[in-house]
Amino acid sequence: MKNKSILLLSAMSLMFFGFQFSKNGIDKMYMPSNSGGAGAGKTGAPGESNCTACHAGSAITDVNGVNVLAVLDGNDPVTSYVPGMTYTVRLKMTLPTDKKGFQATALQDASNDMAGDFAAGPNTLINSANGREYANHTSTSNSGAVPGWDWSWTAPASSTGDVTFYVASNLANNNGANTGDEIWLSEHSISESPSASLVDLTQSSLNNVSFVPGKNEVFISLNTFENEEILFSLIDLKGKTAYKTNLGSVDSGTNTFNVGIPSDLKTGSFIVQLEINNQQLTKLIQVVR
Repeated sequence: MKNKSILLLSAMSLMFFGFQFSKNGIDKMYMPSNSGGAGAGKTGAPGESNCTACHAGSAITDVNGVNVLAVLDGNDPVTSYVPGMTYTVRLKMTLPTDKKGFQATALQDASNDMAGDFAAGPNTLINSANGREYANHTSTSNSGAVPGWDWSWTAPASSTGDVTFYVASNLANNNGANTGDEIWLSEHSISESPSASLVDLTQSSLNNVSFVPGKNEVFISLNTFENEEILFSLIDLKGKTAYKTNLGSVDSGTNTFNVGIPSDLKTGSFIVQLEINNQQLTKLIQVVR
C-alpha cells in the first residue's frame, strides 16, 4: 500500500510540473526553449505559424525596425539580386536582450514558393519542410552577446521576380519558461535586377559558388564562352592564398565542379578566385566547420 501511495504522489508531481501556471490558472503545457533553432515553418510567412506556437503571448508586427536584414554582395548591401548569384544574408536585432533567436525563409512573391537556396553560416543552421528552407540561430548564437546572424543565399533563376524574406525573431527574457518573450514578425523585399537578362556572351560568368558543409568541398557552377583552362584559388581576407589548383580545361557552356579543399582550413570567410583566359571571377564564401 505504501509503494502505491508513493507512485501516485510521483505521478501527480509530474503532472503538476508539466504545466506552468499564471494568475488565471493553467496557461499551457510547458515546452522547452528552442535554443538550437525552431522546427521548420515558424517564420510567419504565408501559410505558416510563428514563434508563438511554442512561446506564450502575441506576435508583434515589426514597424519599428527591430529586425534589420541586409543582403550583401561581399560587404556591400544590395537592393536587387542577380539570378544564380550567391549572397550573404545578415540579420540583426536592435533591442538589447539576454537571449534571442530567429527563423527566416525567402519566398517568391508571385507563388510563395521557396526562392533560391540557403546554406548555413558559422552561427546559423538550415532546416527544411514542404519545399521551403529555413535559417535559424544555433545553441551558441542565441546569446545577447552575439551581434547577429549570417547565412548564404543563392538567388533563384531568372524571371522569378521579387523575393520577400520573412523573419520571426524572439526577444527572450531568459526565465527558462515560455512566457514573457517578445515575438517580432517582419518582411524584407528584394527585387530581381532589371539587367539580369543582359549577359555578355563574350565573358565567362559565375552562377553559384558555395561551401558544402560536411563534404569539405566548394561547389562551383559557371558559364564559359569557349574551351578554357581554369585556375582555382582560395584566398583568406588578409590576401594570403590558402589553396590553389588547376581545374583543367572545360568546354563552352555551363560547367560544374566540386573542388576539395584542405581539411585543416578553419571556419571563416574566404574569397574563391577563378582565373579563366585572363579573366578573374571572385566570390566571397563562408567555410563552416
